[in-house]
Amino acid sequence: MNRPVLAICDTESRYCGRLDEYLRKNLNLSFDIHAFTQTESLEDFADKTPVSLLVIAESAITGLKRKLSEMGVKNVLILDEELSIVREDDAFDEGSTYDEVNSEHISKFRSAGEIVYHILDLCSKNPNDFERVGVRTSDRKGTVIGLYSPLARCGQTALCIKLCEELSRHGKTILLNFDNYSPLPMLFGNEAEGDITDILYYSECEKSRFCIYLEKIKQSIGGYDYVPPAATAMQIKEIDYEKLKNLVNLIFSECGYEYVVLDLSDLPEGLFDILRYCDKVFTITGNNMADTYKLRRYEEVLTQNGYEDLCAGGVKISLPEDAGDKELSVYAKDLLHTEALISG
Repeated sequence: MNRPVLAICDTESRYCGRLDEYLRKNLNLSFDIHAFTQTESLEDFADKTPVSLLVIAESAITGLKRKLSEMGVKNVLILDEELSIVREDDAFDEGSTYDEVNSEHISKFRSAGEIVYHILDLCSKNPNDFERVGVRTSDRKGTVIGLYSPLARCGQTALCIKLCEELSRHGKTILLNFDNYSPLPMLFGNEAEGDITDILYYSECEKSRFCIYLEKIKQSIGGYDYVPPAATAMQIKEIDYEKLKNLVNLIFSECGYEYVVLDLSDLPEGLFDILRYCDKVFTITGNNMADTYKLRRYEEVLTQNGYEDLCAGGVKISLPEDAGDKELSVYAKDLLHTEALISG
C-alpha cells in the first residue's frame, strides 16, 4: 500500500531544503515527502501522483498555472510571507488557485515546530483524507514496562521519567501516567490540548487515524514522549484492562514505538490484569515496618485472587536514599541493564 504524499514547494531553495529535512526528522507520520523549488515540477509530479497534503509558500502559489483542486490537492498549508498579514480561515477569492481545498495559514517565519503542529491540526480536521497515515506493519511486539507500588510517595513517577530517558536512547519510547492529579504537566511545563482519555477514545473509534491524533496530543521531553494524564480519579477509573491493552497494541503496531512505560496507580479497572500484560513489572519497596506491612498485604491480595505469577515475576526494587537527579539516572540505567531490557 502506497503511503500518502506530503509535498513541499518553495522557490527559496535553502528554506525548502531545511523544511524538508526537519519534517523528515520530526513529523512522526508515515508520509512520503517530496520537495520542489519550481512550481512546474510540482504540477508535473501531481499529474502522476496524488498529493494528500501540500505545504507551499504563498509566493509559489501565484506561480501555479492550474488550481490546486485541478491538480488533485485536497489539503494545503500556506506559508504566508508578509509579517503583518492577517488571514481569515478559508476566506479566499472566488476562482483563486487554492479554492475548493481544506486549508490553513501560518507565517513562513514561525518555528518549524509550529509548522509541524499546523500540519497535524490540518490532518486531524480532515481525517478522511489521511486514512493510511501512520500505518506501519511490524511483527515485533514492543516492550511494556509497568511500575506499581502500594506505597504512596515512593518516587515511582521520578523513576519512570529516568527509565524513559534511558530507554529513549535505545528505541522510541512513550510514557503513560495514571496518577490522580498527576504532577507531570507542572513538571514538564506544557499545556496539552488533550489527555489519555482522548487518546483512548480515538483508539476505539478512530483507529485508522489514530497516529494523527496521538501526534497532536502527545508531548515530547527528554528524548521520549508522554501522553498527559487524565484530570480526575473518576476519569482514570473508566480506563480498564481491555481499553488499555488495545491502546498499547495500537501504539506499537501503528506508531512505531518500541517501549511503553506505564506509571500505574490503584485507579484503572483491572489493575492486576494490566500488570500481568506487562513484560516487566517493577515494585518499589519501603524501608519501615508500615511499608513492609503494606507490601505484604498487597502480595496476599494477589495470591488470593489468582495472581501468584505477579509475585513471582515482579521485580522488587529499593531506590537509593536521598538520590539526586544524576544518581537516579544511573540507578535507572543499571536497572534496565540488570533486567536485560537494554543492552550496550
